[in-house]
Amino acid sequence: MTRYIRKTALRSPHEKIERHMTWLEIFFDLIMAVMVIQLSDKLSSDISIKGVVLCAALFIPTMWVWVSYTIFAARFDNNDVIHWVMTFIIMFAGVIMAIQIPTALESGANGFAIGFLISQICLLILYSRAFFSKSAPRPMLYLYMVGFGLATFCWFISLFMTVEKFWFWALGMFIYLVTPWIGRKNILSKVPLNPIYIPERFGAFTMIIIGQLIASIVFGLEVANWHFNAVFTSLMGFILAALIWGQYYHFIQTADYTCSLGSGQPYIYHHIPLIISMIIMGACVQELIKNSTLVQGNVYDVFCFAITLYLLSFYSLHYLTISDRKLPTVSYVIAMSCILFIFFAYHFLPAFLMLGVVIIFTGLMIANHLNRVKI
Repeated sequence: MTRYIRKTALRSPHEKIERHMTWLEIFFDLIMAVMVIQLSDKLSSDISIKGVVLCAALFIPTMWVWVSYTIFAARFDNNDVIHWVMTFIIMFAGVIMAIQIPTALESGANGFAIGFLISQICLLILYSRAFFSKSAPRPMLYLYMVGFGLATFCWFISLFMTVEKFWFWALGMFIYLVTPWIGRKNILSKVPLNPIYIPERFGAFTMIIIGQLIASIVFGLEVANWHFNAVFTSLMGFILAALIWGQYYHFIQTADYTCSLGSGQPYIYHHIPLIISMIIMGACVQELIKNSTLVQGNVYDVFCFAITLYLLSFYSLHYLTISDRKLPTVSYVIAMSCILFIFFAYHFLPAFLMLGVVIIFTGLMIANHLNRVKI
């Protein structure tokens, strides 16, 4: 082996030098930011329960591209030329997916599937390199190669289908998501993930989503022409984004990943509804800013669903990773009850609605601080 091509060896989660994200991975995250913006734009054109379901259906394979690569890098990143080339190809596949997102469930379905297939074939190639390493855990490699290979084949078959293609997408994603759970206790638990690197990567990804929320405020205010109600709604939206950042930041600082991360599946999968909820919140805030003098019942319903989903997801993530601390259950129950009240008791204008949401989130943080629980 040369200095440009190295063996793909298993990396220990307890390396002497503290593991952090690389510049290549930061570059990779920029592609994900583009894909998230495309998803948010698609949702903004149809803020309804149907629009949310369709957005979630596209978000799951989109996030899987990032998750599957990140989990591989956590265990096998050797920073050689082949790894870099495969990473750039996966990034280009992400670009293809982003281009096709607006029509991914219509005429652009095959283009979206091709982008996804390219990313997953590259991932399989990367995992196949690990077979040449004596230290690589063979049971884990067999699990991933068989499970992910079968799921990738489902997506390949979908290219030749019409309406049925989406059933093959769903089947493929089901296999992708279930495969790690099948070997979680007997196989993956023997190769735990790095308790510093993984939370840092997911924290960076979550910051991208919060950035999308800020971008939604900008886009909404640009259309609203700086009307007072729009400006006030934008201000409340920014404060809400800051509060969400504060919650997640303190959660990252408090969680005991050494005891709770393990093979990573519960931690990883809890982020899916959390991040979906923030994307929906961003689209809703943008719409509320654009029409800040109108009461929009359908947008309110979706916004209420997104906030409730966020609170439930964040609470469950908190419960999963901070087991040795008293959980602020009552605070979350009161917060969700107040959210339901302000959304359904009376149809406030967007500015007052956003003010109520900000007050509830602020009260939640204060209540948890008083309970001496950092979240």
